[in-house]
Amino acid sequence: MTNAIHGGFTCNMPRSSFTFPESFPIVVGSVGDPVALSEATPASLAEQCDLLEIRLDLLHAEFLEKGNTLWRHLLDFPLLFTARCHAEGSPFELDLSTRISLLRAALPDACMIDIEIISAPSMKGLISEITIQEIPWIASYHNFSGLPSMRELMAHASFACKAGAAAFKTAALLHTPDELAALARFQMSAKMIPLSTMGMGELAPVSRLLCAQAGSVLNYGFVGENTTAPGQWSAKRLRECMQSLKPIS
Repeated sequence: MTNAIHGGFTCNMPRSSFTFPESFPIVVGSVGDPVALSEATPASLAEQCDLLEIRLDLLHAEFLEKGNTLWRHLLDFPLLFTARCHAEGSPFELDLSTRISLLRAALPDACMIDIEIISAPSMKGLISEITIQEIPWIASYHNFSGLPSMRELMAHASFACKAGAAAFKTAALLHTPDELAALARFQMSAKMIPLSTMGMGELAPVSRLLCAQAGSVLNYGFVGENTTAPGQWSAKRLRECMQSLKPIS
């Protein structure tokens, strides 16, 4: 078993214990392109990000053909697996059982798993397996209409904490600078669980820098040529920009 260190945290591959650092944000490189995934190497990824998100929903056809050989060449790098539902951003309408099967197949190689809050009640069995195997999971929530109220965001974060998630991730479409500021305030005010926050839309790029500066623990950019969410930076460029930021106290 290889012990890999990226971005300041230790991840024993394929099993790992993950602790969010207190002093710096993590860059997550997100990939849903089979070509980009096949061409990636642990060394090339280390130049771009600290953690690689493999979007199983975007790669489900390739997975049916090749299984986990899709990422076996990357097992010396920390891997986060996501099987996003259609309601929260996937272009595919994969049913619940298919998404559970995809995530379950990835567990032996997972450093972390992403599960939407709306899917968590239906994925209790999988969450139990993840917990038994000591794989941290992210409770995520996406809103493509607008920024929810602070009360709603706090409720989601509280649910994630009570459900045993290692972090709460939220991404929302931002329409105004005031909403951008509100998202940053949420990032700085909710203390019950580590938060990962980001905006989508025209304000997405600046939101990802501001939220990182405000303490977002996971900050997403794309690996390869294709984004996996609206308004993403490339992971490499995001990391370069974040390196010049100082935390907001």
